[in-house]
Amino acid sequence: MIDIEEPILRDKFPVIVHTLLIENGEVFLLQRQHTGSMDGWYCLPGGHMEYGETIKEAAIRECIEEAGIDVNSIVLRDIYSYQFEEEQGLNFVFLAQDWNGTATNAEPGVFNHGKFFRLDEIPPKTLGWVKDSISSVRSGLEGVSLIEDLNK
Repeated sequence: MIDIEEPILRDKFPVIVHTLLIENGEVFLLQRQHTGSMDGWYCLPGGHMEYGETIKEAAIRECIEEAGIDVNSIVLRDIYSYQFEEEQGLNFVFLAQDWNGTATNAEPGVFNHGKFFRLDEIPPKTLGWVKDSISSVRSGLEGVSLIEDLNK
């Protein structure tokens, strides 16, 4: 029997979306700041899916909010199961195929800066699963990968 006073697991199971913006052999990354979580680390534009959104809609919205671009077409690349502190959830990584605008740091209160990095010169303080997604694109791997290593 479930104690209704205890938090339910689903309340701690976020769905998070991220988008690879790759152009001319470079990927756009944002450096986190003032979040209290993984500050100083590089990540992809992304965030939590909101109630009533599809996963793709969430990824497109996050690109507008964080990178200031309008994405016209995205494809799913990777799905990562993860555990972090007391959360367990899913990261969905998309690849933008077409967008309008120039990617920039559209949330300076959350990110120190955003810029394009060569695919073979990713900053050392880039999240491991982000590096893995970039590597899979670089290697020409096609299709969707499901990665269930909870320690990534």
